[in-house]
Amino acid sequence: MKYSEQFKAKKEVVQSKKVTAGFDGFVDYIIHPVKTRQDEDNCTYFPTIDQFGEKITSLAGRSGNVELIIKSTDFGGCGPHYMNGLANMGVNCTCVGAMGYPEKNSVFALNENCKTISISEPGYSYVFEFEDGKIIMSDIEKISKLRWNDLIERVSVDELVAYFDDADIITLVNWSYLVHFHEIYEKFLEIVMPRLSKKDRKVYIDIADCAKRQPEEIKAALKMFGKYSEYAPTYLGLNKSEAMVMHSVLCDGEYEGSLPIARAIKEYSGIGTVIIHPVDSSAAVYDGGEVEVQGIVCENPKKTTGGGDNFNSGFCAGLLAGLDVKSCLISGMTTSFLYVKNGGCNSFDDIAEQMKMYDE
Repeated sequence: MKYSEQFKAKKEVVQSKKVTAGFDGFVDYIIHPVKTRQDEDNCTYFPTIDQFGEKITSLAGRSGNVELIIKSTDFGGCGPHYMNGLANMGVNCTCVGAMGYPEKNSVFALNENCKTISISEPGYSYVFEFEDGKIIMSDIEKISKLRWNDLIERVSVDELVAYFDDADIITLVNWSYLVHFHEIYEKFLEIVMPRLSKKDRKVYIDIADCAKRQPEEIKAALKMFGKYSEYAPTYLGLNKSEAMVMHSVLCDGEYEGSLPIARAIKEYSGIGTVIIHPVDSSAAVYDGGEVEVQGIVCENPKKTTGGGDNFNSGFCAGLLAGLDVKSCLISGMTTSFLYVKNGGCNSFDDIAEQMKMYDE
């Protein structure tokens, strides 16, 4: 059966499932830096990070100005983006995150299929988008104060157990960015996971950009996430930048691509499945095998912020459907492709239709 057909055939199964994620949340200001301006209504933007970087370095020792256009103000964070992607496919979702406290920020208007429980003020991200990538600068002063005791004062342990026990996939995000999240995920492992029922569920982890964390911190996190495998099959998803940081921590020599570092992470951590998803491909090493798939790149992306999170949404939709790992990689890449092409999340039917590009 073709990839699109097998995915489409599982629509009712996927939409009968539930996913719960925690615990981040950001307000994203999507910014395009102006290169030249012709008049009040017309300007050109810096197309690449290299060109923008050259402009910045040229100002060293003499100062200068760069005009910024704020294209949109959106909800952000790994959890909200990921959950909104699944909710748009019809999955029943619960997002426990930093979306404003005590009142939720109105920007977090996720799809109606996603229940939101806010436990902290969000972070604020200034996202410079280019044709070849993005630069995210974040203010995490308020969200970084969130600790385990704050979390359980606002959502009790019993409530956490109820929210996550209901889930077919438990998702933990953004360990890297927020200083107390290691403590939160250790406590979650120690206190919440043992109280969950023995239903057939999975754990999916996305640690986010880990470049600023120390090697020993990264190693400790990998070992901790490996312990989640004692309770459920566990998956770790990384983009290329994150995988390259992992390579610098765990391996010697030059970075040689997705599969070698995925093998090294799996061997070191004990995590059941390690996924690497660069822009142009995706790969996974799992119990019993490994696979790499060449991706189809969107040539004119409308929005890139959230593209990786929507890969996670698509991959996990494949897991909910009971598909094999290769098919999950394809559903992940297709979901991400449509998101960056259209500038937002897409329906289950649209993703299934777009997946035909992999049937050949």
